[in-house]
Amino acid sequence: MITIDGMTIRAVAFDMDGLMFDSERVAIELWRSAGLSEGWEIPDSLLLGLVGHSSAEGRRLLVGALGPGFPYDAVRAKRIAFEAEYYQDNSVPLKPGLVELLNSLRKAAIPLAVATSTTRPRVLPLMKKAGILDRFEFLICGDEVEKPKPDPEIYLKAIARLGVEPSTCLVLEDSLAGVTAAHAAGAPTFVIPDVIEPNHKVRAMASRIFASLVEVKEYLRL
Repeated sequence: MITIDGMTIRAVAFDMDGLMFDSERVAIELWRSAGLSEGWEIPDSLLLGLVGHSSAEGRRLLVGALGPGFPYDAVRAKRIAFEAEYYQDNSVPLKPGLVELLNSLRKAAIPLAVATSTTRPRVLPLMKKAGILDRFEFLICGDEVEKPKPDPEIYLKAIARLGVEPSTCLVLEDSLAGVTAAHAAGAPTFVIPDVIEPNHKVRAMASRIFASLVEVKEYLRL
């Protein structure tokens, strides 16, 4: 248990892409390449809009903006194939301070979980390659919930499995969708922005905003 400024923390739930892994920039470029391979140039604004969202929401955003002729399934399949190729040849880029934060939380006997919109078949290889899979009690992935972020379902499930009250489960997030989900679940939420600066909605819901996971560790005095 950690108590900071009157806040009791009994468990921590982590998002993955953009929070633990500096992978959103890679994903954006892979989406761009996948679109071009199918003859479509996806605008930067739409690529940024995919951050933090599930495949279903990505489909809604892209088809809604580009029209029913946009071959979402073909582009997504290319993107996943490009991602597999990329990580065969490249390490998983960890966010600064991640390993140190995980080590300190485990040393403090704080149970940890991952709640990510990414599907399990894509999550497991990345977590294993990054060497951090064994730091977590469990993972809940985007293909294991009915309603993706920004719906609170994934965090409500994670908090229930961790066996704590929502008010004592700290969530670490980077995206508007994730922050919205965690806030709706009743969990205190620390935001560590990635490719998108926090807007007024994020700032209103966040318990605190930090520049990095290094700052989170320092704040928690671990």
